[in-house]
Amino acid sequence: MKILRIALVLLIAQAAIYAQDPTAEIQSKTKKFTEAIVSKDLSILDQVFEKDPTDIYYDINEGPLVGFDRLKRVWTAATTNYTISKFEFGDDMKILIDGNNAVQTGTWTQTQVNKGGQSRDIHGRATILWRKRDGQWRVWHYHASITPLRQQQRPGNQ
Repeated sequence: MKILRIALVLLIAQAAIYAQDPTAEIQSKTKKFTEAIVSKDLSILDQVFEKDPTDIYYDINEGPLVGFDRLKRVWTAATTNYTISKFEFGDDMKILIDGNNAVQTGTWTQTQVNKGGQSRDIHGRATILWRKRDGQWRVWHYHASITPLRQQQRPGNQ
């Protein structure tokens, strides 16, 4: 019973922090999202993204992805065809809040291993638009792209 009370107090404290600092809530949801993708827990999509069928997303491999169902199919394919062993946003993440809207920008890195065991590191950048509805911050648009290697960084150009 004592553990239940402690858990309840922590939950209330976390809710109070989020109510006062939307940046902290968005940072927390972003971290939960990347961790869940690594663990192949796609239920995170329901917690982070709006389900409006007109929302548009741009993934690193294709776009536009129109609607939540299309977005979910792409993430299902990504986590089925690859093992994503690392996925995180960089320290350059910026979140700008304007009332019930927010813009998140920054770089991200991801390590993917295909079914043949070949690993690749991907570096990218993203712009993510959040909206607060019914007391919850959710993504209604994102655009992710791979950061191209500069000419001098390409293998064989030394």
